[in-house]
Amino acid sequence: MHAETLGEVFHELRVYGIMRKQHVLLPGCNRRLEKMEWAWRAARAQIGAKRRKTKEIRRETAMTKEKLAKEIVNRLKKEYPDVGCTLDYDQAWKLLVSVRLAAQCTDARVNVVVQDLYAKYPDVNALADAPVEEIERIVKPCGLGHSKAKDISGCMKILRDQYGGKVPDDFDALLKLPGVGRKSANLIIGDVFGKPAIVTDTHCIRLVNRMGLVDGIKEPKKVEMALWKLIPGEESNDFCHRLVFHGRDVCTARTKPHCERCCLKDVCAKVGVEQELSEN
Repeated sequence: MHAETLGEVFHELRVYGIMRKQHVLLPGCNRRLEKMEWAWRAARAQIGAKRRKTKEIRRETAMTKEKLAKEIVNRLKKEYPDVGCTLDYDQAWKLLVSVRLAAQCTDARVNVVVQDLYAKYPDVNALADAPVEEIERIVKPCGLGHSKAKDISGCMKILRDQYGGKVPDDFDALLKLPGVGRKSANLIIGDVFGKPAIVTDTHCIRLVNRMGLVDGIKEPKKVEMALWKLIPGEESNDFCHRLVFHGRDVCTARTKPHCERCCLKDVCAKVGVEQELSEN
């Protein structure tokens, strides 16, 4: 067969087809045309088979991730039965404040700093009326003091003026508050209101990539959307909290991960672990 590619076969078929219609085919061309038509059909059948195989592989991969997610959820639940937010709060607005302060700061430090803040400004109205400069002075140890103080002040004013001092339980409404992104909104929705929520913090993003639940996805929103397809809603909030504990205690970032005592060692994909170990 002279044509080496499917495109060339298609071209020759088209040319021979035109010639046949115009009754200008040379002797032997009909046989040549029949062979090419059979080759064309065989090629199309082969392509169709490959496409079907690709779809099957994709379905199998998706099912594998679902089974892996279920196994990870169950094992982490057994390993960390009692989990919760590591930020201290007893009212919803306080968690909102702490979440903003926790950006690029440890939860432990935030828990200490907010004690002075709440001692001086014990409710939403008091914090809404507080000068931004005074809020900044208190929260400065958490870093980014001016930006965080400005967001906290603006946030408290909106709660006071638009929501009667209450934190809204609507995700989109939370996103409109100063300094509140998807991660913070999900934490509020899950911890305060008990609704399904996936908090894609650094622990979550790092661990779900390492475990093989997502494939090389680093953007928080994309990770969140991928996990919604794998993690049951009723497990989602606690699952993210368990990732934090597991990431700090076992599947560490700055030191060698303790795979030998990990409850997931036989199911974890360990993506990037060998490279990290060689670099360390």
